[in-house]
Amino acid sequence: MASTDAQGIASEVAAGLAAAWNAHDMHAFAFLFHDDAAFVNVAGGYLRGRDDIEQAHAAVHAGLFRHSSLTAEAEDARLLCDDVIIAHVRSELLGDDRAPGQARTARMTLVLEQRGGEWKIVAAQNTNLAAAPG
Repeated sequence: MASTDAQGIASEVAAGLAAAWNAHDMHAFAFLFHDDAAFVNVAGGYLRGRDDIEQAHAAVHAGLFRHSSLTAEAEDARLLCDDVIIAHVRSELLGDDRAPGQARTARMTLVLEQRGGEWKIVAAQNTNLAAAPG
């Protein structure tokens, strides 16, 4: 198996997701996904394909996430085979219009696949993390 910096690749993808989110550029956000990617959002919605991912995210960025900002960090990443990485990304979202002043923390599982020399997301599962009992 070739030497691949799985953590570095996952960190670049996480940074790209946050940068596109913070620019509210859902075309750039969706471009981090392969055309045939699948995305399961925090509400369990199943988005199929890059176009669906872009349209769904553009809709929420025109609404309740229009003032939001996101930080994202790759917690871990592992090369499964030469062209597939599984990674976990932890994120924090601020500016959800439904919860002013509150931060939402989530963990996303990503499957990254290299095609034609480009690493992009082929599958994503995003999950909100419950606040610790007080």
